[in-house]
Amino acid sequence: MFRKALTLIAALVAGVAAMAQQYSLDAQLERIDGNTAMITCTGMASSKKDAIEMAKKSAIYTYLYSGIDGLDGGKPLLPSKLDKLDQEYVDGLFSTTRYASFINMARVTVNSDAKVAKQTQVNLTLGLYHEALRRAMEKAGVLDVKPSSLDELSDHIAMPTVMVVPFCDRSQSYDQVFESNKYMRMIIAKVNEAFIEQGVETKDLMTCLNNAETYRLLMGDGMTLEDTILANSGADLSIKTDISSNTTANGTEVFITLTAVEIATGNTIGSVSEKSGRKVATAEAICGPMTKSLIKKLIADVSTRMIKKSSTGQSVALRFTIDPSSMLTMSTEINDILPLDDLLVQWVKRHSVNGRYHTQGRTERMLIFSDVFIDNSVEDGLQSDINDFALALYQYMKKLDITIKRTITGNSIDVVIY
Repeated sequence: MFRKALTLIAALVAGVAAMAQQYSLDAQLERIDGNTAMITCTGMASSKKDAIEMAKKSAIYTYLYSGIDGLDGGKPLLPSKLDKLDQEYVDGLFSTTRYASFINMARVTVNSDAKVAKQTQVNLTLGLYHEALRRAMEKAGVLDVKPSSLDELSDHIAMPTVMVVPFCDRSQSYDQVFESNKYMRMIIAKVNEAFIEQGVETKDLMTCLNNAETYRLLMGDGMTLEDTILANSGADLSIKTDISSNTTANGTEVFITLTAVEIATGNTIGSVSEKSGRKVATAEAICGPMTKSLIKKLIADVSTRMIKKSSTGQSVALRFTIDPSSMLTMSTEINDILPLDDLLVQWVKRHSVNGRYHTQGRTERMLIFSDVFIDNSVEDGLQSDINDFALALYQYMKKLDITIKRTITGNSIDVVIY
């Protein structure tokens, strides 16, 4: 009884913060029947019908954001902070009728005519498909599915190819970093070795540096040499590597940081760092075991994100540019349907996984998607990829009688419209 009283007091206090959304946080678990959690909760609205729906939403809201004692240890299903796309997905659950698919056997109890501030309050008992809700969140990528090993990762999705590069700011070049940090070439070599030992394909930075002028000719002068090298490396991730060291009479101390960044989108998908502590040894001797340990941790981080991509899709950058000689603009109405930019946005929305995409901006001559989540699932031994997505886009534009040229670089698609 005392525990229930405390739960009710906590729910009332939390409910004040939730009043803006009109969700109550007083959901309580009565029992679990198979995959259904029987829950009691309240809802308030201007009519009894709307109050019933608010009670249903409140049960889900409480499970997601506050937690229900007896389910998942009473902890909220969702993390305290979601990224923008994940939050949009969850918000859409409540703003549409999708929440109703996770509710069953809802019935109003006898105390259903109470009035609170001229609002109708109902007490509801309902069945919540909590496991189905969790799976939906995992499929949408809102919840991470953590792999237990690199082997499990390879069963879901191809492991990304990496290029190990020195950390540098925009005022520096790779060559300048190598000259200023005497340990940089050594640590890059050891990081490459550690990745290879874990079965990860790597691209050699020095080879790319030697061919830098060829890359520059391919891409033109619009990019820095470093960006040009990464874009044409064929790698999915750049592993930005930083190392510092100091030596005293008591020994040598080394600090290493590794950051995994998607080359196409610039998104950071993993970061690890470690300080060795002072040891009577050379920096090179210290770096060997440190690097192997860090690589295993970084692969675990990357694995989690890549497993998530197996359900959310692979993030790619998509840029549309209208050729200067074209008579089209992004506001040109195509076939008396919609302006060109709106047609492209609608097509991307239909062909992205779970409709997940993010536009970076649009003008009369340009439309940029910083993130489009495309299908990268494996079916019948064949994995969908960026080439399939670009081909589908080409076929769509051809149906509209619009000529385009596609350039695929890493995880980026550049489309020129003529």
